[in-house]
Amino acid sequence: MQWYYASSGKSLGPVSQDEYEKLLRDGVIKPDTLVWRAGMANWQPQSAVATSGDAAAAPSDVEGTEVCVVSGKRYPKREMIQYEGKWISAEHRDTFFQRMREGVVAPGQFKYGNFWPRFGAKFIDGIILGIAGVGANMLLALALYGTANYFRPDMSHLRPATLFLFQGLSFLTGLAIGLSYACFFIRRYDATPGKMALGLKVVRTDGSHLSIGRIIGRHFSEWISSMILLIGYIMAAFDEERRALHDRICDTRVIVAK
Repeated sequence: MQWYYASSGKSLGPVSQDEYEKLLRDGVIKPDTLVWRAGMANWQPQSAVATSGDAAAAPSDVEGTEVCVVSGKRYPKREMIQYEGKWISAEHRDTFFQRMREGVVAPGQFKYGNFWPRFGAKFIDGIILGIAGVGANMLLALALYGTANYFRPDMSHLRPATLFLFQGLSFLTGLAIGLSYACFFIRRYDATPGKMALGLKVVRTDGSHLSIGRIIGRHFSEWISSMILLIGYIMAAFDEERRALHDRICDTRVIVAK
């Protein structure tokens, strides 16, 4: 049997049954020390549990489920521990206490960004990216067409290959601008200019920063949210954590910046 015990806000262990009893004798584990082992629903004072190995001696809540504050996923309570009112899955226990020591905010403490502020932020970002895109296309048209007017070029002097080349380069340039925009601002500020203007930021479920890979993945996941008649975006209005489809795919949250 493996035991864990709390000391100075840290989770220590696992220790064997013999080691646990020695810690008791030495006074390291006291009657009011919080302890936990597999089969227990939550941490309890040592004085309230049995050490004989009889799992039935420790009260267990086998009913219902709760959301793990680390992963944001739902688990049966019998597979979780409870600490200061927060539920943590057994597999994320060490991560939770490590993040406590690092001062990382738990998901339950977030104030999630509502649909309309998110819509406004997206609108602002769209304007910025649209202006950048027009400027890039004008330069491309000047190089390929001989004129910056790419809306109505003189078709009598252009070959089909040139038109296809412009379209391909325009797509790739727009993609590069969008990715660079997202990666630079979200990696540096946790938010795009639109989100900063509306007091929002993008984080992981546990409050940590997004990696470059996750930012890129989220960017392309937004395409999915757009392609299904914008339903992926509209989902944020009805989700309890205001998650759009791309937030669900990439395990991100848009929260109100403090």
